[in-house]
Amino acid sequence: MPENSVETVNYRDLLNKAILQSDIVKIFDYLLTIWVEEGASDIHIEPFENYCRIRIRIDWVLEELVQYPKSFHDSIISKFKIESGQMRPDEKRLPQDARVSAVTQTNKEIDLRANTLPTVWWEKLVMRIVDKSKEIPPLSSLWLEGSNWRIMQKNLAYPNWIILNTWPTGSWKTTTLYSALSDINKVEVNITTFEDPVENKMLWLNQAQVRSDIWFTFLSWLRSALRQDPDIIMVWEIRDRETLEMAMESSMTWHLVFSTVHTNSAVETITRVAKMGAEPYMIAGTFNLVIAQRLWRKVCTNCGQKVKIRPEDEVKFRNAKNSFRTFDKDELKKELQLRNISQEEWNDFFVKWYVMEWTWKDPKTWDICPVCKWSGYKWRLWIYEMMDYTDDIKGLLIDGKSAFEVGKFALSKWMIDLERDGIFKAMKGAFDLHEVYRFVKLQDI
Repeated sequence: MPENSVETVNYRDLLNKAILQSDIVKIFDYLLTIWVEEGASDIHIEPFENYCRIRIRIDWVLEELVQYPKSFHDSIISKFKIESGQMRPDEKRLPQDARVSAVTQTNKEIDLRANTLPTVWWEKLVMRIVDKSKEIPPLSSLWLEGSNWRIMQKNLAYPNWIILNTWPTGSWKTTTLYSALSDINKVEVNITTFEDPVENKMLWLNQAQVRSDIWFTFLSWLRSALRQDPDIIMVWEIRDRETLEMAMESSMTWHLVFSTVHTNSAVETITRVAKMGAEPYMIAGTFNLVIAQRLWRKVCTNCGQKVKIRPEDEVKFRNAKNSFRTFDKDELKKELQLRNISQEEWNDFFVKWYVMEWTWKDPKTWDICPVCKWSGYKWRLWIYEMMDYTDDIKGLLIDGKSAFEVGKFALSKWMIDLERDGIFKAMKGAFDLHEVYRFVKLQDI
């Protein structure tokens, strides 16, 4: 049986056999293969008092993969430390970081970002995958719909200013930025990026790697990059005041700047950069677009079907309908037209209260759904929130309005936040409202 055939090999069974045989090398080989082939993002190798376990994060939800005896946990951690060449096997008191390249049993090259953390029951190891075989998707395939798509296209056509992408790690912020760069990557423009790490090597991009060990930081790189005659610059992350100020100065000297920052929403980015020292007039003069995005679990297309809501879900539907209460009526009509949502689909959702939900059963055999395996969800889709810095928004910032006031104004006019984007896509059958309000706060209505 060839081990490079995904269809003929059950790597979960092979992992269990390797654990029974205490074969540390094969444990890692099969674990990495399961990780890649099942589309997981993270692996958690965790010790407890009486046993240890391995969990993998699939579609943003952790799932227990296997348990194993604590007797060879230390061997597993030590094996990874030695393979990394960047961790000290004898150091068990302090956290350690490493980046490792590996090849799976299915011949896929991957990069791992790993961290060890000492706990009361030995060390815990968490690894995040960077799949080198993954291609950059076209921007048009990222589920940017309606006015969000138009806003993105408009801002990519500008010659300068700042485009920020925000949200937690694992939301594929960098993938969106890569796709945007790919969309405007022409022979007549000079694009320079500074990344930590360089996840995907792209044609016609000048990509550089952070080297904190020799003080090659975002700030020092940005200063050097401006001497390289760039048209477009991507800074992996704005972490401090100095990098923010340099990015702003770059945008004011006719450069289009891409970067990421960690906040809870596109609107709250105003508060975040203000705390870094940015004055309102500087934000208004340099920012052009802030994107917030998440990956939400898609309802399984095999076992999902439209059903009338249950009584316990009524609060979610009332909340969903209430989210459009302050939205400009003309803008709502335009949005529905741009997204090809008919009046019938709107009525099915908000009047008849029909929504796509999973059933867990295969529609042909009525056995457990072989696609989602009882989870009800399969794969994830992008949800977006766009804060377009229009003249009205910039005027509010210069007048000293708070982020709350700016956000309230934008939502009343044209802004599609995460909740609205998720609801529109739920009307099309991509999500159920459980998933929408797993990440969006239910308001008192």
